[in-house]
Amino acid sequence: MLCADPIGRQFFGSLNLRGSLVTTPDATSRQLVAAAACLLDQGRAVDGLSRLLTAAALLVLMLPAVFPASTQRLPAAILVAAALLGTAETLYAVRVGLDAALFHRLAEGPEPLDLDGIDTALIELGLIAAPRADGSAGSRVSGARRLLYRQSSLLVLQVGLILAAAALAALR
Repeated sequence: MLCADPIGRQFFGSLNLRGSLVTTPDATSRQLVAAAACLLDQGRAVDGLSRLLTAAALLVLMLPAVFPASTQRLPAAILVAAALLGTAETLYAVRVGLDAALFHRLAEGPEPLDLDGIDTALIELGLIAAPRADGSAGSRVSGARRLLYRQSSLLVLQVGLILAAAALAALR
């Protein structure tokens, strides 16, 4: 494999997602899924940075309670918004991590890709409402990539809010 194993691989590796109609047995789809899994693994770095920023925002929000004589307070509303963005980013990180683990499993298995089985499992878990009309590996990779971009966008917004709060505090 070209990239590191995802954190949840041992857990998700125990899922049995076999047993339904095989839909995409070609090597090109397997390579696409493997590359997507490696891309989705990068969501862990995004999540780590977001968690650090969320913790920092919450810590600064709690500082006035510990040091009441503090003269510089970062704008609380901006820090609360940054913490909420961090919470939303964590939800995306969970889903991106799940998709990465599933894609690793699909890419590494000796059997042909079983995309219908994945759909059935995701429906039973309540993660998707119904099977996709275009159930190709390419459409699934596009959807997972959109989740990663949304996760990354939340991090960018979070960084922007933290910088804005710091700039406002410096102007006081």
